[in-house]
Amino acid sequence: MLCKHFDKCGGCQIQNLSYEEQLSLKVNEVIDIFKKEPEEVIPSPKIFYYRNRMDWAVGKNYEVGLKEFGKWWEYVDIYECLLQSKESDYIRNEFRNFIKENGLEPWDNKNHEGLVRYLIVREGKSTKERMIIILLSRLENKELFLEFLERIKDKITSAYIGINPEISDVSYSHEKYLIYGDKYLREKALDNVYYILPNSFFQPNSYTLPIMIKRAIEFLDPKENETIYDLYSGIGTFSIEIAKYSKKVIGIDVEKETEELFYKNSFENGVSNTEFILSKVEDLNEIKADKIVLDPPRGGIHPKVIGLIGNSGAKRVVYVSCNPRTQYRDIKKLKKFGYSLEKYILIDQFPHTFHIESIAVLEKR
Repeated sequence: MLCKHFDKCGGCQIQNLSYEEQLSLKVNEVIDIFKKEPEEVIPSPKIFYYRNRMDWAVGKNYEVGLKEFGKWWEYVDIYECLLQSKESDYIRNEFRNFIKENGLEPWDNKNHEGLVRYLIVREGKSTKERMIIILLSRLENKELFLEFLERIKDKITSAYIGINPEISDVSYSHEKYLIYGDKYLREKALDNVYYILPNSFFQPNSYTLPIMIKRAIEFLDPKENETIYDLYSGIGTFSIEIAKYSKKVIGIDVEKETEELFYKNSFENGVSNTEFILSKVEDLNEIKADKIVLDPPRGGIHPKVIGLIGNSGAKRVVYVSCNPRTQYRDIKKLKKFGYSLEKYILIDQFPHTFHIESIAVLEKR
């Protein structure tokens, strides 16, 4: 199966290869970085329609799709995509028709003007819930978009208008207005239910997520007398499950919305031994932990965080990363504090792309 947009679209880079060839390519690249083979390579249970979030960019000529590979200023008008769902295709194509019919001005990414910037579709693969966020540069025509929802309301459980007036091309809502349905989107992993809001980070492959959580906890091996720090914790994706086996879990992240969801997800899953610190990790004065789990952004961790981890007293660190290159860079720095890389595994969270997830286990001797 090959997407008809593959020759231009930046969403997939290696869909033309067999899945076995894709894995081999990615694994060999990571081995070149780590100079060590992974303990295990876990393929994605699904290689098509696996993503639970897609951010469909709106171009100045009414394209609704993804950016052209390597060209942030060029848009590919996508009519079918194999990454999320057929329902997402339907919603995106109806959205294109709607904004055209109503003359709603699309965003011009070069001149930084226009109204309609993104259509974000989020899905709960296990719950069959679906949230859309219509991202605008300003609050305008809010009532008109209710007409669009009439066309797709059998496909969604909630809808927001999001506002981002800034020049930077990100699909983040600085303001958001619920215009239809439920406040939250729910997704399940293992025995946990996670509540998600428009700006929430959540692992994009719902089918590899239970595997990631399970393996990370196996490697962490939390004990009933241990305090675990979850750096860059987000809404509690790892914290909720870790808390079931430990004395206390302390999550750290920077978004106020994330704090709300961290505690809600703890409560909804019957977990009471969690705590959240609203802060950038690098702004903390100290960390005192028995063990640490961290899942930072692609850029890896701030130099100050290296010192915080190194002086934390944590005898084990489980480092989850979507960028093995920056992960290995950080691991080398942590060696100065006595940590050694015991093992790592790879989980293919992103079929048809160059990206792969790595979970590394560090021990302090």
